[in-house]
Amino acid sequence: MRSNRAPDPALDFPSWILFEDPHVLAVAKPAGVLSQGGEGGEGINLVDLARAYLGVAAGVGVLHRLDRNVSGIVLLAKEPRAASTLTRAFAKGEVERVYEAVSLVRREPAESSFVVDAWLRKDEARNQVEARAKASLEKLSPALRGEFREARTEVRIFARARPPLGPIARCEVRPITGRSHQIRVHLAFVGLPIVGDPKYGAPSRTVSRPLLHSTRLVFRHPKTSKPVEILCPLPWSDSLLESLS
Repeated sequence: MRSNRAPDPALDFPSWILFEDPHVLAVAKPAGVLSQGGEGGEGINLVDLARAYLGVAAGVGVLHRLDRNVSGIVLLAKEPRAASTLTRAFAKGEVERVYEAVSLVRREPAESSFVVDAWLRKDEARNQVEARAKASLEKLSPALRGEFREARTEVRIFARARPPLGPIARCEVRPITGRSHQIRVHLAFVGLPIVGDPKYGAPSRTVSRPLLHSTRLVFRHPKTSKPVEILCPLPWSDSLLESLS
C-alpha cells in the first residue's frame, strides 16, 4: 500500500540553511520533517536538528510552522529576544509569506487573482480542518459557531497546464492569517485542491507529497529592524508537472 507520507529526507541540516546570524536561522525544510516535536506524531523535527547543529539544549524555537509534508522556508529564533520580537511580528501580520502551490482545477475561478475568505475549525482529535463561508455560520449552534476562526488567503494563478492528471493551475499564495492547514483547506474550498495532498487535495500516482512550497519570506530583523528577504527554490521541476498522473 502506498504511503501518503513523504519519505524521511537525508539528514544534512547544514545544507538546508538559507540564512543565519546570531539571532535567527532560516532553513529550507524538506517534506517529511516536522517543524517541531509533538505536532501530530513522532519523527525528525527542525528544533532538535537545529539544537544539535548549534550545540545547545534549549533556547531555539520555530517562529511559524509548515505541515510535515510541506516544504520550504521555516524561520527559527536562536535567542529569546529575537523570538519575542518576531512572534509579535507574525501575530500582527508584519511578516510576508509567499507559497507556490500546484492545484487540480475542479472548479474554474472567475478571476486569476482573488481572496479566499472562509472561516476554519480544526478537529484536533482527527487533525482535520473544516472550512465554511461566513454566511453559513449562522446556521450552526452558537457553541459550534464559536469554534470557527476567521481566515484569509490571497491567491494568484500565474500558469496553467494539462498533464495526464487533468487541468492544473500554478498558484502564488499569500496567507494573511496563519491558521492550521489554511492554504490546503482554502484552495480545496474554492475548487483548487493541491496535487498530492491526501487529506484535502487531489491524489496523484506521480507524487507522494502535497505540491505546496514556501518560496519567499520577508521580515524585519529583530536586532537591526532592516528588512530581510529569504528565498527558497522549488524542489520540483517543470518536467514533473508535465507528467503528473
